[in-house]
Amino acid sequence: MKKKVVSVLLSTAMVASLLAGCGSSSSDTTSTADDSAATTEEASADDAAEEETATEETTETTSSGDKFYIYSWNTELQERLTYVTDAYPELADRIEYVNVGDSAIYQEKIDQLLQNPDAEDYPDMIAFEAGYIMKYTNSDYTLSVTDCGITDDDLAEMYPYTITIATDQRDGSLKGLSWQSCPGAFIYRTDLAESLLGVTSPEEMQAKISTWDDFLDTAREIKEASGDATRILSSNGDVVNTFMSNKTEPWVTSDGVFHMDSAMEEYMDVVKVLEEEDLTQKTTQWSDEWNAGPSTDAVFGYFGCTWFLHWTIKANCGGEAVGEGTYGLWNMCQGPAPYYWGGTWLGATAGCSDTEMAGTIMRALCCDTDIMTKMSEETLDYVNNKTAMQTLSDAGKGAYDFLGGQDFIEVFSPLADDVDVSWMCAYDQKVNELLDTQVTAYANGEKDKETAIADFKAAVADAYPAVTVE
Repeated sequence: MKKKVVSVLLSTAMVASLLAGCGSSSSDTTSTADDSAATTEEASADDAAEEETATEETTETTSSGDKFYIYSWNTELQERLTYVTDAYPELADRIEYVNVGDSAIYQEKIDQLLQNPDAEDYPDMIAFEAGYIMKYTNSDYTLSVTDCGITDDDLAEMYPYTITIATDQRDGSLKGLSWQSCPGAFIYRTDLAESLLGVTSPEEMQAKISTWDDFLDTAREIKEASGDATRILSSNGDVVNTFMSNKTEPWVTSDGVFHMDSAMEEYMDVVKVLEEEDLTQKTTQWSDEWNAGPSTDAVFGYFGCTWFLHWTIKANCGGEAVGEGTYGLWNMCQGPAPYYWGGTWLGATAGCSDTEMAGTIMRALCCDTDIMTKMSEETLDYVNNKTAMQTLSDAGKGAYDFLGGQDFIEVFSPLADDVDVSWMCAYDQKVNELLDTQVTAYANGEKDKETAIADFKAAVADAYPAVTVE
């Protein structure tokens, strides 16, 4: 039977903390093993134990046969958990993986579940995305990984930014671990680079786009040299992650004051130039037209990260081997600045029924060098383990035919080390949305820059009355 957790663990104060804290998918609910009915003897034992403790004040009781509920929004984590159950087969029958199936409603579903700690399907472990992870880690809904037995030694091979992101800004405790690292690069067509720019190496390409001024000059050169057929990017939205990763201060500082970083004004200016000078294909990111870009000569390159390389660019290149579509005609370089894009973290909830099991899962998936090396080799995940990635690179496993033999691990490794996320806070997701509304209006000529900034600040003030917006 499911654990019993006293509701005081998730009090009204915790709800308030969650709301105010700062600082290849399937839509079906699935599990790693089929449910099996409890035997008559097990049911009797559970009932007897429940009667025996009914009048006692206790935090929880846990049976070794209880299901351990893990929630996420697609099948990726479920597939990665097979590496855990391969190493710890005794956990397979206990893990109940719940795929909410839609990232757009995932937070709503989790928020509802966390307010019902006595529910049979209460989460023991939840997955977080970078965009909203602080909503949960900066609250009492989640446990420090040390409560699950994770030590500093377990964290030694991780890229530092992945730890910073999951750290509770209130007390410095680490609330989640990731098996991935997602540094970004500029991914470009080598044949177009040679024919349009005379560029024959990633080093030469980097020199052409090392600053945003250089990037815009090269965009103009590509447009002209191609006879108006090729653009450096498909969409204005392709630059946003690079800029967001290079702020120097959070949107809202620890004293509750809103701050607009200078990088955000540069972001507005770059998007304005791209739009006014017709330097992109003016598609919408993730649209059918945008997805078609890698298979055509209309788009020169993309800002993309580790997962983007394999599951967006390669998936849409029009081929599956060298000589088919644009397969093999790509390379990578850093671009104007280091950045990251995305990633998934795991955290145990405050009412987790088995913290030892939570620690075993996190340690196996996010810390174990042998498991992570195997996982990276088999799935192409860029894992959050420096030794694992170096081992694979040294063995020649990073040489990628899709990139014309370029070692993608050698490119991503220094970029992952350079990622800085000190600017992150729990307001990011909403404030970024408010900014993009105004950036679009400014780029399209609907507002001047000063008006767009003023309207942006007014929208932030309306959304967060407790924040000081000057």
